[in-house]
Amino acid sequence: MAAVFTFFLFMIYWSCLVQEERLQIIEGAVIETKEELSSLKQKPHFSSVPEKKSETASLRPHIDSNLPNLLINDPYFTKTLPELLGDYFIPSGILKMATYGHDKDFHPFSLFANVMEWLGYCQGTLGTTQFGKYETLVKDLAIKIEERVTDREDLAAFWVHLREGVIWQPLEQSHFSDEITLSPHFLQKHPVTAHDFQLYFQAIKNPHVDVASAVTLRLFFKDMESIDVIDDLTFVVNYKKTAFQDVHGKTFYKLHYAAKQYVTSLAPLAAFVYKHTADGKKIFEDDTEKDFYAKSSLWAQQFVQHFAKRIIVSCGAWIFDGANDRQIRFRRNPDYFLSSFALYDAIETYFVESPDAIWRDFMAQKIDSCSLFPQNLVELEKFLQSPFYNKEKAKGHAVERLDYLARAFSYIGWNVKRPLFSSKKVRQALAMAVDRRRLIQQNLNGQGIEISGPFFYLSSAYDQTVQPWPYDPDEAKRLLAEEGWIDATGSGVLEKIIDGERVPFRFTLTYYVKNPNTRANVELVASQLRHIGIDCLPNGVDVADISAAMDDKNFDAYYLAWGFSAPPENPEQVWHSRGANEKGSSNTIGFENKEADRLIELLLYEDNPEERQKLYHQFHALIHDEAPYLFLYNPKTTLVYWNWLHNIFIPKERQDLIPGATVEEPSLIHGWKKNN
Repeated sequence: MAAVFTFFLFMIYWSCLVQEERLQIIEGAVIETKEELSSLKQKPHFSSVPEKKSETASLRPHIDSNLPNLLINDPYFTKTLPELLGDYFIPSGILKMATYGHDKDFHPFSLFANVMEWLGYCQGTLGTTQFGKYETLVKDLAIKIEERVTDREDLAAFWVHLREGVIWQPLEQSHFSDEITLSPHFLQKHPVTAHDFQLYFQAIKNPHVDVASAVTLRLFFKDMESIDVIDDLTFVVNYKKTAFQDVHGKTFYKLHYAAKQYVTSLAPLAAFVYKHTADGKKIFEDDTEKDFYAKSSLWAQQFVQHFAKRIIVSCGAWIFDGANDRQIRFRRNPDYFLSSFALYDAIETYFVESPDAIWRDFMAQKIDSCSLFPQNLVELEKFLQSPFYNKEKAKGHAVERLDYLARAFSYIGWNVKRPLFSSKKVRQALAMAVDRRRLIQQNLNGQGIEISGPFFYLSSAYDQTVQPWPYDPDEAKRLLAEEGWIDATGSGVLEKIIDGERVPFRFTLTYYVKNPNTRANVELVASQLRHIGIDCLPNGVDVADISAAMDDKNFDAYYLAWGFSAPPENPEQVWHSRGANEKGSSNTIGFENKEADRLIELLLYEDNPEERQKLYHQFHALIHDEAPYLFLYNPKTTLVYWNWLHNIFIPKERQDLIPGATVEEPSLIHGWKKNN
């Protein structure tokens, strides 16, 4: 299932978020004809696999039947979808997609958007969110999580009871280079155990594991004190509470607002792989010291550069089936506990050189669906009038379309540690120097909504009363002059005396070079800044370069996009001061503000919905005023797909299938395919 840590970690480092998105849409469902059902009568019965009797409390001695379960069964996958499919449905077909800007490193702590998605295909977490709903936790690799009282007032204990029969699939020698010869140790199945979750937790806690995702998760897991293994299927997450004082000065303790979500987001890290070298030997034979993997710098170095970082160790609904320069492939796991979760035989994602190549492949029916760039909207209309399409339509092969607002925003981040951008007034001036409405209309064909702050436009956390900075170049020049930026020499570029030297307002704006929309947007921004005397130098680079620059905070400014976390929104990851000077943190621009920290910390423990909304709105107004980002827009997504794909929909629009659904985005991998 999709990892719960997407609550707070669905980051997109690349400004091509919408175009790279794998989530495509179709509406409606297949109902097999009587003739088709008749032909399938002798085929296997299709249904969800119930929990085994051995997983009941009577045979699992550590389960306390008197305590409630934090997790429920997901009714969509255990009831609704099996009923929709019928008894004789046979998963079949290959879901074909395409992407560009891919990374060949599939490290378990990658932050590259595609890799995070692929890891989600092949692995799992203790629990996830109910399909179509936010903040409703359902079972995945755990069958039960209990919150128990401890003898410490400042500590909560979450007892985790794992699902039996979850298996790490064998590694395959063919997935490795000729320089690596795998030990037989890796060529057999291994059970997923509590030790795998303990290793995941300790790897995150290890300060020497300096890959970006681990740095971010370390922030969110800071109140997780330890994981104690009871047996292979049982472990305890010890979670610290925070001390507060009431009006009488008496101390009381509160648990983090999202503590349960963070516990359920724990994932397994394959100990049979990551504690070993390729020859099967343990990296450290003597690893029995408590928290060994949370401390060892030598193991951390081996882990970051592990021999298996170019494959995905699999225990989920999909099994990694190889990757090369042309594609990455996943095959369905027939032993997965929830048979309705994966309804294709395989998933193939092809690597192409440009977004236009994706669109061409879609028109040629080489892939099943794609997200359109704004310029493709006109091309779509032409394609739908073409002789080729009319012939295909006569065969019953039609293109369907759906539009929705993506949970993401594009922005320019200013490195506030550098003198050019350290002043709030200067950053406000920069915001007023850019005509965002023109950018949306001219470059995006209207496919965006101008925004003023760090939350999703349709979220209750977003304060609609806070208006975006107006386009006002004259006011921008006035504010810059107040800060000492003037064209004293007639060069056309503003200058200021800094530390006794005349410094021109000149900076480099870094962006992902392979995204044509981003390039056009950056060029428009640079042109408008030059109009007020600022020399902005566009700098198009590849994925690895922009990622390294962000990790090291070695840039002037950059143009990228963030994906929004699902509710409950937590701005700590991007905005808290503790990440301002940390390598690899999501606070890439080095933003520090005591009032922002105070609001974030109040949000961490406030459970009253009305009070939370007030805090969100205060935070929104503060970030808008400080202008550390130039907030540009929430993108509108246009998705097209061939109608041989079925039953992919926006949950919020299908209350008949998921009563109370709130999710506005679809999930392509939970559909199915008819042969085309």
